[in-house]
Amino acid sequence: MILMLSALPIQASDTPVIKFEDRIEEYNLKNGLKVILIEDRRSSNVVSSIWYKVGSSYEKDGITGISHLLEHMMFKATSTTKNGEFSEEIKKVGGTENAFTSRDFTGYYQKVNSKYLSMCLKYESDRMTNLIFKDTDLKSEREVVKEERRLRTEDRPISVIFEKINLQILGMQKYGIPIIGTMNDLEKISTQDLELWYKKYYRPSNAILIIAGNFNEKTIRNEIDAFFGEIQNPQNNTREKNNFLKSTPSFKDISIKEKLPNPLLVISYIKPNFESSSKKDAYALDILLEIMDGGFSSRFTHNIIDKKIALNTFISHDLYSKEQSIFSIGGTPRKNVLLDDIQKSLISEFKLIAMNGLDNQELNDTKSRIIARNIFKFDSVFNQVMAIGGLEAKGLSWRLLDQYVDDIDKINESDIKMAAKRFILDNKAQISTIYPQ
Repeated sequence: MILMLSALPIQASDTPVIKFEDRIEEYNLKNGLKVILIEDRRSSNVVSSIWYKVGSSYEKDGITGISHLLEHMMFKATSTTKNGEFSEEIKKVGGTENAFTSRDFTGYYQKVNSKYLSMCLKYESDRMTNLIFKDTDLKSEREVVKEERRLRTEDRPISVIFEKINLQILGMQKYGIPIIGTMNDLEKISTQDLELWYKKYYRPSNAILIIAGNFNEKTIRNEIDAFFGEIQNPQNNTREKNNFLKSTPSFKDISIKEKLPNPLLVISYIKPNFESSSKKDAYALDILLEIMDGGFSSRFTHNIIDKKIALNTFISHDLYSKEQSIFSIGGTPRKNVLLDDIQKSLISEFKLIAMNGLDNQELNDTKSRIIARNIFKFDSVFNQVMAIGGLEAKGLSWRLLDQYVDDIDKINESDIKMAAKRFILDNKAQISTIYPQ
């Protein structure tokens, strides 16, 4: 069902919302594999995905990047298939597929016509347990990943500064570890390291299978049980505590020169993980940041960009972080505007809210914008899978999505003022600047 929204402001309490609980079935196989089925019959297609609860935040110095490197190796041969066979079969039936690694999880998905879902499950269950690790495959994929690091991090000034910020504040642990790893560690990771990582984390009890789209539930349950039900968890599957490097957060200023046309300012703050905060605090910060930089009607746009102080502004923020994380605000000043001036302008906006509160209708308009975007986002079956998997693989419940509108609706002006004070004005800031070379 596609929800059409009128051009009038949406009141959160009156907004029609698609509830996942009306369309989701979830259960566990005897081996611990969690299964989530999302019914959506608007087309004949399905999205099949599997999520492993392991990412860069599980790693330690010496093997950083191993989760992402293993993601690449998962497209190689198994004891029953050839290199790239799964991908080739997906192409033959007109489907698409890909994979991704984050701080908290590694995922694999296929988009196919529902009649090919069984094929996807067969191949996915096979590579969960039968992957072969060859030095020749590692050699080729290592070079691919190293090139990714050069292109996505080392040759991108914005990525360079954010990697430095994370390492300085969080250290080489949890969310401070680069997802793609360090070049030094990528050089050292062996097939033995990869196989140990695979056996430790790629097992039914550490995985979530999420299927969304048009399928017959009885048939798909039987096929899931047939392909995954007999897979055993390794006997030595106890998670050992990672020996993270101890580090003390440093808020020392960072200043570097890079190949940029204009200077850039980044102001960064530590934020507790989602479960450590009350939902009210977490959502109040989310709304506050939307008020500041949520598009053409935001305060940063009206008071900083339109007044010729900045060329652009930005906010980087992870609402549902599993670990302590960093959120950042910043921007690029216009010609003849100092970085100090844009810093004062950005912080001034938070001071004004803390002191004077919000303008008339500002909170309602912001809530309406957030809720409308949330509704449109779930019009895509793939986005439904990504949203649910992104929560479940962090140990959070998909039910947060059903509760989201009500939770947002409960936030009031006082909560926003407190968020500005707690997370920005009373929070320690780290200042980073990039100047053109």
